[in-house]
Amino acid sequence: MRVFTRKLHALLANDSFSTAGEVILNLLAAPSFCHLGQRVVDSSSPARNQKASFADLATHQSQDSVALGVNQGAGKSPIGRLIEQTMQPFAAVDFHGRITCCNRAYEELTGYSLAELESKSIAELTPQQWQKSSLDVLDQLRASGKPVRYEKEYVRKDGGIVPVEVAVDLVRNDRDEAIGFHAFVTDISDRRKAADALRESEERYRQLYDEAPVGYHEINEEGCLVNINRTECEMLGYPREELLGRSIYDFLAEEQRDDARQMLGKKFDGTQPLAPLERTYVTRDGRRIIVAIEERFRRDGEGRIAGILSTVQDITERKRTEAALQGSERRARALFDGIEEAVFVHSPQGRILDANPAASRLLGYSHNEFLALSTKDIDDPEFAVGYEERLEQQLTRGHLTCEGRHRTKYGRVIPVEITSSLVQFDDDRAVLAVIRDISERKALEETRRQFAEAQIRNAQEMESKNRALTESEARYRRLTEGSLDAVVVADCQGQLVLFNPAATKVFGYTEPEIIGQSLDRLMPAPLRGPFSEAFEHYLRTRDPQIVGKTVELRGTRKNGEEFPLELSLSAVDTACGVQFICAIRDQTERHRMQALLVQQDKLASIGQLSAGLAHEINNPLSYVANNLAVLEREVKSVMELITAYESVHPALQTYAPEAFHSIEELRTELDWDYLRANLDRMLGRTREGVQRVANIVHSLRSMARTSNLQLEAVRLGDLVEATLEMVRSRLRQSNIEVVLEAAELPPVSCVPSQIGQVMLNLIINAAQSVEAKKPTDGGRIRVSTRQDGTFAILEVADNGGGIPPEVMPKLFDPFFTTKPLGEGTGLGLSISHGIVNGHGGRIEVESPPGKETCFRVLLPLKSA
Repeated sequence: MRVFTRKLHALLANDSFSTAGEVILNLLAAPSFCHLGQRVVDSSSPARNQKASFADLATHQSQDSVALGVNQGAGKSPIGRLIEQTMQPFAAVDFHGRITCCNRAYEELTGYSLAELESKSIAELTPQQWQKSSLDVLDQLRASGKPVRYEKEYVRKDGGIVPVEVAVDLVRNDRDEAIGFHAFVTDISDRRKAADALRESEERYRQLYDEAPVGYHEINEEGCLVNINRTECEMLGYPREELLGRSIYDFLAEEQRDDARQMLGKKFDGTQPLAPLERTYVTRDGRRIIVAIEERFRRDGEGRIAGILSTVQDITERKRTEAALQGSERRARALFDGIEEAVFVHSPQGRILDANPAASRLLGYSHNEFLALSTKDIDDPEFAVGYEERLEQQLTRGHLTCEGRHRTKYGRVIPVEITSSLVQFDDDRAVLAVIRDISERKALEETRRQFAEAQIRNAQEMESKNRALTESEARYRRLTEGSLDAVVVADCQGQLVLFNPAATKVFGYTEPEIIGQSLDRLMPAPLRGPFSEAFEHYLRTRDPQIVGKTVELRGTRKNGEEFPLELSLSAVDTACGVQFICAIRDQTERHRMQALLVQQDKLASIGQLSAGLAHEINNPLSYVANNLAVLEREVKSVMELITAYESVHPALQTYAPEAFHSIEELRTELDWDYLRANLDRMLGRTREGVQRVANIVHSLRSMARTSNLQLEAVRLGDLVEATLEMVRSRLRQSNIEVVLEAAELPPVSCVPSQIGQVMLNLIINAAQSVEAKKPTDGGRIRVSTRQDGTFAILEVADNGGGIPPEVMPKLFDPFFTTKPLGEGTGLGLSISHGIVNGHGGRIEVESPPGKETCFRVLLPLKSA
């Protein structure tokens, strides 16, 4: 016991053991520990050198287990009490794997009592997957005699699994013979959980780092990449392994590298502050992308700059969008300045912000003068009084239409119609006003008003002279029935009492069908409520809100068709009450003629523009064509010279070997055989391309030509075949089937190049429609020709997406297109319309919902 005490004091004074468990472990390794009243076994037991599983060891008995049973002695000796009281689980086993000694902490760890553990073996507490590795560790310990520390798992009594760390050593007797094992066991559940949590945290950080929506990298003072995330690797097109260690300048556009090197040095020496910047990267496949970079310093433990951390965001698409937006703004300004009606923009306070040239022509002010004015400067004083009220209505509704009076720069007052709406102008709300001069209309309205007043006076005079209602009505009916304008009369309830023959022609109703019906039956549904309210308002107040005025609005025929009309409304007091006289004029033909005039003006402008472009292109094109002809002639001479040289080429190998080898190397580098075989073909294709451009220029010049072009008698079928041959490759690539239904037709007198251009435009438009729609049953274009009387008819139909009804009236307008920005000019159908009209024909379009869209071209068989 004195020996044990000395060892204990010596070990406690030695700081090489960090825990009480390690102290006790060292004490138990001393030979004196075996003298706890237990019997020593011979270390030459067969179990010492024989490998066996824990299950086999547990089935054998040996005297070693008796020698290791220190439980009784532990309670009576200092070392036993120390083991019993420590919170470190402790156990001793014999070489057969039977537990011979353990403390209370070990019982709590395993969940078994001491009595239960005395009948257990280590094999029963060890999961199957850990038994072989545990046995290997114990064999290693017996062979080396050195303590070992390893990890394994225990199976608790309740079935739970406990991860543990085991520090195990041999127990020896006084003769220094190994008689078993003793071990201190540490529950590492918390450590294992912390390690798992740390690993998951690192994995999450790495995942967030690599999958961040922006690129991230770190460079050192030399500009070499120290770290980079997956997003930036994908942006550059390289794997991470190829990027790390490389200079960041390798991926910058060449023109930016010198500037970047200079800036990096200044950043590291502190003379250049960090600020957001933009650079151009060159990716692995050669693409140039624009990136936005934000940087911050990485400092070491002493606060010195150790590197630069950068976030990188690809802004190429944003830059393209900004460029497209600038182009869109330029086009918007061109359209704004090109509008024939006066337009200006003013703030809610009335300050004029912008005006187009038409406004300057109307009011006499220059653009700069407009910007120094407000609306009160151009409004007639009487009209300017109502500005605040009109502004309130504008802000409430978002749009406003009214009539007013403007004063020109030279003092002349002109009546105008103002249509305004709210717009965004330089990030603020503003009012966009479209101004129309209605001087002529006002004069006409005044004439009609005077005429209406004269009619009323005449009627009153006639009534005062002859009150015979029958005769007066007969005269009135004769007047209305003889009128070329539609005349209808409604009583104070709004029911029709008169419907003249002209009204029957306009609306399609017969007099028996419509008499007694409500007047609003002749109007579209949206107008019926306001019109009835205006009637009731007049009957209550006699305020001529709509009476005595001529307005343009929409009417409805018997078949449901809506059409524009001009309405002059008068009210007459009769013995039967107030009656309303409506003089109606169908404005359909007038509107059609106005639209036709607008279309012709637009086409004339396009023709002038085309002529100018063709003239500008034709001159440099002539230089190219002439030079190409000279080049072809000279190339033939050069080829003859080279052929003559090649006849003596083999002799060079003998008389001038060095020159021969140099020429051979140059010949191989130039790939002379391929160049000679394909030179004629390349020049031929270049000549064809120049000729094609010349044909296009000729077509543009033809558009503006006012004189008749030279007509030729050609067959439509031949033009169709030639046109299809030009686009057959594209149709095949898009998997579009072409159905040709060509009938035998007499020759058509036309300009073949122009009619071919019309066909090409229609077929390409049909192909683009099919490509955009991608029908599930496959794309199909039907091209047919037939004769209808004196007209040859060409039809191009497709099963694409169709044309919305609201787009149909604008199809042939110049620069109108439904294609995405940059994919169409909007001139194809407009040019085709002008060509067909110039040939005395017409072009029609049908696109019923759910069916084929069909463009139909009608050309006269005789010269127009």
